[in-house]
Amino acid sequence: MELIESSHWRLWSDPAEGVQWLAAQVKKGDIWYDIVPDCRVSSATTQPAPGALSAANFHMIPYSNRIRDGRFSFNGKHIELENGQTHAIHGALRKLPWRFVRTDIKSLICEFDSRIDGPINWPWPISARIEQHLDDATLSSHITIQNNGSTDMPVGTGWHPYFVRNVGKSGPTLTLPVNAVFNDTQGDCLPVGAAVELPAELDFRSPRLLDSDQRIDCCLAGLSAACHIHWQEVGIELVMTASEACQFLVLFNPDAPHFAVEPVTNANDAFNLANHGIDSGRHVLPPGEKFTVSMSLEARFYPSSET
Repeated sequence: MELIESSHWRLWSDPAEGVQWLAAQVKKGDIWYDIVPDCRVSSATTQPAPGALSAANFHMIPYSNRIRDGRFSFNGKHIELENGQTHAIHGALRKLPWRFVRTDIKSLICEFDSRIDGPINWPWPISARIEQHLDDATLSSHITIQNNGSTDMPVGTGWHPYFVRNVGKSGPTLTLPVNAVFNDTQGDCLPVGAAVELPAELDFRSPRLLDSDQRIDCCLAGLSAACHIHWQEVGIELVMTASEACQFLVLFNPDAPHFAVEPVTNANDAFNLANHGIDSGRHVLPPGEKFTVSMSLEARFYPSSET
């Protein structure tokens, strides 16, 4: 576990498992607040408590979220991934050990190369780099994927950050600048067609309190600006900004003390949707080329209304 910190951030990551985040805090005044679930295992145990998250954020490489049955076709070739019964979820590198490139008090850089670090559940050889930096009140993360094969490769990526539902006594108010949603009529988080107009219950384009009783697990489209996560009573706001390629957003609101707002470059099951002519964010990476995207979280502070 590695800690990097600045005047307003602390971030604990685990290069042994995908450089996933284990905890993160922001400092307002003299107080450090958890803004993602603390997934660090205590020294008295070797496993998280039952029902607890194993990571507060993980990186989805070289695709985000699910591929239906782990199968898709690309350039006339049929691809079948392992774990198809669970729809080949969350990429191929999430739980694998990464190598250190550099670490200091404010930054952590790690790399993975399937030609060196072992086979992965993906038919193309790839390398990837994750950079995490802290600068005063801003946390920034960069993902780079390189196609080391001899043919074009479909690619997508993104982040899966969970946030704590309550900071102090305050629940989250969300502002999410998206304009469409992929229908999921089968309840398996896999789209059945192109994105459609947002229904009122999923419209967070104006600031709106996230109802802890509203179950949501959907893929939103048309991300066009920064997202805002604001715990108003305690006076802490996170402004999430992502690269232009991140045109999709997964919103997950389970019956739990956390929720997820996930900026991603591709919709769920993007590679199969693209084969039907649906705009899903599938990128095509030629041999030797790189695909890089970034995400930042800026902490902003306001007077607290809590007593």
